[in-house]
Amino acid sequence: QVVVEIPYVFVETLVYTLIVYPMMSFEWTLVKFFWFFYVSFFTFLYFTYYGMMTVSVSPNGQVASIFAAAFYSFFNLFSGFFVARSKIPKWWIWYYWLCPVAWTVYGLVVSQYGDVEDLIKVPGQPDQQVSSFIKSYFGYDNDFMGVVAVVLAGFTVFFAMIYAYCIKTFNFQQR
Repeated sequence: QVVVEIPYVFVETLVYTLIVYPMMSFEWTLVKFFWFFYVSFFTFLYFTYYGMMTVSVSPNGQVASIFAAAFYSFFNLFSGFFVARSKIPKWWIWYYWLCPVAWTVYGLVVSQYGDVEDLIKVPGQPDQQVSSFIKSYFGYDNDFMGVVAVVLAGFTVFFAMIYAYCIKTFNFQQR
């Protein structure tokens, strides 16, 4: 079941990328397009495997949806999108680094804007380059993209392995 999902998610990502990338007016370079595709592919794949994992650890679909929804809320809260990493309290920063969506946001922002040298206006500050704003406000480093790629693939493998283990081990049938 894990391997079967890969071609479907690949086609889904291809269609998504071909629609969204130009719609967002991202810069048309091969490297930036590849990174957008890569981050999107592994994000769709880890969410697919996360859903399969939650179903495999739950006795029924209702419990799985409650379990998944609770974690989706935490994923969104600690992704660094609503609350930047620099603004997350120190006692919660560990969850930011364990949050797969945080790595997706990091990858998307850095891959598309991490090397942009255009000047932007930030209220209360002098004009600065987009890349320096991303580094100073969000703490995102363009040189960290390789680590982001490995971590996104790691989350995908982790959720797939937990799913495979649980589907083999757990049996919720009652006789």
